[in-house]
Amino acid sequence: MTAAMDKSARRSGIFKAMPPVALCLWGCLWLNLNTTSHYIPTGHSLDEWILCIRAVLPFFVLPVALLIVLSQPRLKLPGLGPFGLLFVYGLVAAAASAFSPEPLVSLYWGIAFLAAMTSAWAFLCVRDPLASSRQALQVTWAVTFVVTLIIAYLSRRVIFGSQTPGEYEVLDTLNGLSRSSGVARWAAVPALVCLLKAYHTRRAFLVALYLGAAGCGFFIVYRMQSRGAIFGSIAALAFGMITAGRLRKYALPFLIFGGALLVVTDPALRFTGEVTEYMHRGQTPEEFRSMSGRAQVYEDGMEAFRQAPILGRGNWADRMVMKTHAHNSYLQALLNAGVVGFVPYAGSWIAGWILFFRLLRKGDVLLAEDRLALMEAGAVMMFFTVRSMPETTTASYSVDMLVMASVYVYLEMLTLALERRQTLLNLRALRAFAPVPARGLRSEAQNA
Repeated sequence: MTAAMDKSARRSGIFKAMPPVALCLWGCLWLNLNTTSHYIPTGHSLDEWILCIRAVLPFFVLPVALLIVLSQPRLKLPGLGPFGLLFVYGLVAAAASAFSPEPLVSLYWGIAFLAAMTSAWAFLCVRDPLASSRQALQVTWAVTFVVTLIIAYLSRRVIFGSQTPGEYEVLDTLNGLSRSSGVARWAAVPALVCLLKAYHTRRAFLVALYLGAAGCGFFIVYRMQSRGAIFGSIAALAFGMITAGRLRKYALPFLIFGGALLVVTDPALRFTGEVTEYMHRGQTPEEFRSMSGRAQVYEDGMEAFRQAPILGRGNWADRMVMKTHAHNSYLQALLNAGVVGFVPYAGSWIAGWILFFRLLRKGDVLLAEDRLALMEAGAVMMFFTVRSMPETTTASYSVDMLVMASVYVYLEMLTLALERRQTLLNLRALRAFAPVPARGLRSEAQNA
């Protein structure tokens, strides 16, 4: 049975298992990034018209995705898994838009959030939802890789220059599209995935290609000096080494060897001073202790939360109420949807990790494609878990939320597939060992 499934999985090929309409809807949402509702009024130039069309895409994606999902004869609603919990949070945050200082703007982001969740759900409306969700995950990795290449090309003089780029220098180079932390986020995801793919492939050409791509991605993270992305990448790399089966036995020797090499080559430990200087990014001790002003933002955020603690103020409430970024996913969730929405939001992270570790324990029965995809999903989820503390991730519609939606859908589909397979094996075992009544006894019972 396993051999047949392996053969079937190899024949599936990329794009073949995914619904074409769902793939188009997913692409529309990626095109919608870095736009706002302010672009919706009719433009006067070609660039303004393009921005207007990109901005209205969520209004097209949401009804079409809902139509696909609701048209299924056996509709399976999201349960209490990470995807279902995040969907509930999105509904609460969208409803809370009524209490926003700018209700229509907040509702726009609420619709975009629900459009992303529903279009990810639409990938499951096929005969083989596991293969579809797996391929959707790979498409997501590919999109982040392509965007990273575009960013690297547009800001090549800044990223690969001799001087350390500043945050606003990167922002100006990209015409305001992304700060250094955003650029580092874009680069870290494909770098982590490529590193895991390099370890799990046996083709020398692919190993060299994946390692080269991972090296470039991590170099961009290093140059951006985004502490959230740096710590997230380190945590994800360590997590991957600990959980990736055969790689686990090399983790501790590698750390010991690295520490010993550092002591031998730098006995005065000048390296630690260089690391400290790198992490301070030229900030004063007071600026570093306040986490670049985040301490005051957190205090102001909690005060804003107390003004609407039950349902919050709708999506991106931090920008509309505090006029600044919350710089914390959980604080933003409280501001967006209050306590009512915060419970399912926090539960989505917990449920996601519970599913991952349950699947990790069953790694021996997974297909080779699923073992690799599971490790990729876990590494990326660890990266965003760490990044959720100094930055916002899935609390509002963003790149991070699109990536994690595909991760959550895949984890839930893989869990369901294993449960169905186990149920099938149990039924076959019961049929194999069930006692068959003798013909004579059966006829006597019928005559009686």
